Amino acid sequence: MPSRQTLPDILRQHDSGTRGIEYIDGQSDRRRVAYSETLANALGVLHHFQASGMQPGDRVILFTPSTEQFVDGFWACQFGGLVPVPVAVGISDDHRHKLLRIFSLLGNAWIYTDEARMRRLADFGGEAGLKAEVGALLQRCFPVERIDSVATSGAVHESRANDLALIQFSSGSTSDPKGVQLTHANLLTNIGDISTRSELRGDDVMLSWMPLTHDMGLIGMYLSAISMGVDGAVMDTQLFTRRPLLWLEEAHRLGASVLSSPNFGFKHVLKVFRSKGLDDVRLDRVRLIYNGAEPILPEVCREFLEAMAPFGLRHETMFPVYGLAEASLAVTI
Repeated sequence: MPSRQTLPDILRQHDSGTRGIEYIDGQSDRRRVAYSETLANALGVLHHFQASGMQPGDRVILFTPSTEQFVDGFWACQFGGLVPVPVAVGISDDHRHKLLRIFSLLGNAWIYTDEARMRRLADFGGEAGLKAEVGALLQRCFPVERIDSVATSGAVHESRANDLALIQFSSGSTSDPKGVQLTHANLLTNIGDISTRSELRGDDVMLSWMPLTHDMGLIGMYLSAISMGVDGAVMDTQLFTRRPLLWLEEAHRLGASVLSSPNFGFKHVLKVFRSKGLDDVRLDRVRLIYNGAEPILPEVCREFLEAMAPFGLRHETMFPVYGLAEASLAVTI
């Protein structure tokens, strides 16, 4: 395997095959994108970023509810030497306050978002007495609607292993959000360890409903899938919230072998399963379910595994993990 020093290296390494990521936004709303197409899209988005004035080293807050837009923006940053900063999109004032705090901490960052969110931020600024703060933020917004074509590629900036690759912010639920600065070397080392300890292999299929703004969804599942060059799928988090059983139905359809969920996800699935049940689902191919991102309750694990046993899910698939952003994610699995 050729030496891989940066995140762009892992995408380049798999851009000539047929493997890729499927975006699941509804039961009949799916789009599969090969890694080669992801690379082409990213370079096309990068062209627009650079035309707007973005330079290597600039921070770019990724603030979009679209998983595919997030992915294209993330890789555009990687190939342009920009530093992506994932921030979860929410509808509450707390989410907007968090965005403002992060923008203030970063100092003149760019924001990749959509026009609808820009309008809501403007309304929020007027209502909350933060018109000046929100106005400064809106001046640095790059709306996704500005990208009308990805036919022209941007100029690639060749990053080095110790260059900054990602700033992962803590939730800010107990204090101000803290940005953890992760280099390419940090991430590739941890992704390699995840793959080794999980014994990931070439025929795995990885399915996640966890948001890519969360490090377990981004690093543990999405980037790990690309690093291994295996097929993956990302289910919209809000879709999982509305239809949790669809997660297992999609696992059956895809033949998924690696899943992930925090404790509350298993509880959510069980609650709906008790009232609706599952039909025509087999989970025999599932060999790992990462269980982390919040306290792991053994009784919930046992209840979920017992409920899913008739569908072929084996007891040993539950795979407790612990990680934190400061460690580039995984600490122990």
